[in-house]
Order: sequence, then C-alpha cells, then structure tokens
Amino acid sequence: MSNQEFSANYDDFAGSSPINALEFFVKSILSKTVYTAFPVTVTAVQRAGTEAGAGYVTAKPLLKPMNVQAQGIEVTTIPKLPYFRLQHGTAAIVCDPKVGDVGLAVVAKHDISNVNGDNTSKVPATFREFDPSDSFYIGGFWGKAPEVFIHLEDEGTIKIKAPTKITIESPECEVNASTSFTVNSAQINLNGPISGGGSGGADATFSGDVKAKSISLTEHVHSGVESGNSSTGAPQ
Repeated sequence: MSNQEFSANYDDFAGSSPINALEFFVKSILSKTVYTAFPVTVTAVQRAGTEAGAGYVTAKPLLKPMNVQAQGIEVTTIPKLPYFRLQHGTAAIVCDPKVGDVGLAVVAKHDISNVNGDNTSKVPATFREFDPSDSFYIGGFWGKAPEVFIHLEDEGTIKIKAPTKITIESPECEVNASTSFTVNSAQINLNGPISGGGSGGADATFSGDVKAKSISLTEHVHSGVESGNSSTGAPQ
C-alpha cells in the first residue's frame, strides 16, 4: 500500500471553489435547522407537588444568534421542557429546578409532544426534527452557593445542612453507630414511650438531674420515715 497522503483539493483560501461554496451552503442550512444542545436559564417551573412526578420548565437560551453585523438577535423562551430528576421506580431525590437556574437543553431528534412520561412508544406528532421545542432540561450548572445541601466526600464523611428543619418520615428509623452517637441541641424533645439499656444491659448515665412528673431524681425526699443514721432499703 502506498504511503501517499491524500487531501482535499481545496483549502481555506479557495473561495471560488465549487466545493467550498457547497460546504458553506450545507453548513449554513445545518446550523439554522439542526440543534443538539445549548445552555439555557429557567424562567418558569411547572411542578405538580413534592410527592408527584417531575414536571416542566420554561427556559430561555443563553446564547443569541448573530446577524451579518455580528450583533446578537434577541431570543424568546421555550415552554414545557421536561426536566430531569434523579429517580428509579418510585424512589427519587426531589430537587426540582428554580427560576434563574442554569442548565442544558438537550434536543431530541423528533417531535416529543406525544411523549407523556409513560414507557410506551409513541408516533411523533409532526415531522419536525432537531427543534429546540423538543428538548429535555438538565440543570445544575454553575449556580449560587447552596444553603440547603447534602455534602458527600469519599474520605468517608456526609454532611446534611438545612437552615430551617429536617423531617424524616418512616414507620421505623434505626441508627447504627459502632463508636458513639451524639445529639447536640439546646432542647431535646422525645415524644412517646422510651426504653433504655444497651443490648448487653448497659447503664444509662446522666451528668445532670433527671425528673419524672416534676420529681427530681437527685433531690427528691421520702415521707413516712423516721430520721436517724440508717439508710432506706434497696429499690424494689
């Protein structure tokens, strides 16, 4: 086989070449009709509720097309783009988009108007292809410094921060800590019956007083006894 290197018979300076003219013509058509993905910002969010499925966003492209003077042409918003949510089956992490978020609109090949979220194949509603209206929104690029977050590190730490409140709902909750379990709060409220003692019958130790129905464990007195040097009997 020959080692000869083959190349096209035109270059960037062959402006009058028919091949260059055809290439420019084809590229011009493709750049105006075929969309793949483009950055957008969210201008509106449509969601059915926290315990419902993912919804839609209205988004505005962040890049403007240019006219022949290289000036930007104002763009309009694109409505009802399905947004991404991390979910499998009925298990999900709900962190839906907010107005002002920056994300990526990923354009489908065909019209997705008939795709409604179920898993059955549909016939495209029209013959349009690679149109921005048939995009899916994936968010989370750049953004503000988070105030509510779950922070995971591969060094073995997880931090959950919520400035207002954290609520966990489940029939049973279990925490397994092999070394220690610490709760720091100005006020700790426990509602419901409490059973104590470790699996090996470990003791419960409190550095302060313990009260039951306003009766102090360290300062309560017994009535009906005579004073003297003797102590009361063992607890029964």
